[in-house]
Amino acid sequence: MAAEPRVDIGVLEGAEPYQLSQVSGAVRLSDGRIVVANGGSDELRYFDSAGAFLTSAGRKGSGPGEFEMLGSLFALPGDTVAAYDVRLRRISLFAPDGAFARSLTITFPAGAPSPIGQFRDGSWLCNRGFVFFPSGTETQLIRDTVPLLVFEPTGALRDSIGRFPGPELYIVGQGRSRRGGSLPFGTNTAAAAAGDRFYAGHTARYEITRYTQSGTPEEIVRLAWTPIPITGDDLARYKAERLAHVSAGSRESFERAYRDMPFPSTFPAFVSLEVDASGNLWVLAASRPGDDRRRWTVFSPDGVALGVVETPPGLSVREVGRDYVLGTWRDDLDVEHVRLHALQRQ
Repeated sequence: MAAEPRVDIGVLEGAEPYQLSQVSGAVRLSDGRIVVANGGSDELRYFDSAGAFLTSAGRKGSGPGEFEMLGSLFALPGDTVAAYDVRLRRISLFAPDGAFARSLTITFPAGAPSPIGQFRDGSWLCNRGFVFFPSGTETQLIRDTVPLLVFEPTGALRDSIGRFPGPELYIVGQGRSRRGGSLPFGTNTAAAAAGDRFYAGHTARYEITRYTQSGTPEEIVRLAWTPIPITGDDLARYKAERLAHVSAGSRESFERAYRDMPFPSTFPAFVSLEVDASGNLWVLAASRPGDDRRRWTVFSPDGVALGVVETPPGLSVREVGRDYVLGTWRDDLDVEHVRLHALQRQ
């Protein structure tokens, strides 16, 4: 994989369309155009294959084609682009030229479903999210199961296709109040949709199952894996990185929470899943704090390990094509970029 990007979008100073903020997704269309979900302005920005700005779609608001909180972005067949609004629970579809086409609202009584991907028949695989919160004020570590749901192309719920282990949450009691968040280095269930199948695996072990669209297990992908211990240096580096972004008034409570937090003894077996344009499964390994390298083990559609790809330091992969990797990246000045790197398959 090429270390230097073929296309780099993002500047500190310059024309406003190139100043990116809170990028929540990026996709590449069949003609090479790149679409960026710019959360800071709640709009989609279209760039040509060389990274020159073309047009924008959407804006802040709750009307058709508008966004209250722009989230994930998906490239659909025919160069249709789907953008998810986290607050409105709405998926908006845009034509290849950026014109708003239609929208669908994901309706579910509990939790906030988040799209994972679209199946071939137009239905959507979603993760409902975590809604359980225990009573009491004590500090504790909890985990609940969360369902994977399938929604019709209209947004109506079709089916729940199984419950999977949710994230480990650390709940801190402070008098009558509580606050909580995901346990650092904790395990969760990662999932990715592809065609009329999806992959899901609990990150506590290197075992990922491929399911049919209805939730029937078909194949298990496994890899020999030795748990990697989390060292004192790892914890110290992690705490220092987080505390560097905490205000002075909150520092004491954060330090107390980190001091008492029951950190895991080992890193997860993997972190996330992606399916590329050829149907191969990409599995991201956990990285130590301070290590910007990202290592992906790639498996063929029939579960054969093809090799390991190391993506450029700091690049968060958003999409893997046949000959490219598209991702987001921050420079030393914390300026956001969208970068496309050439990918050579062997």
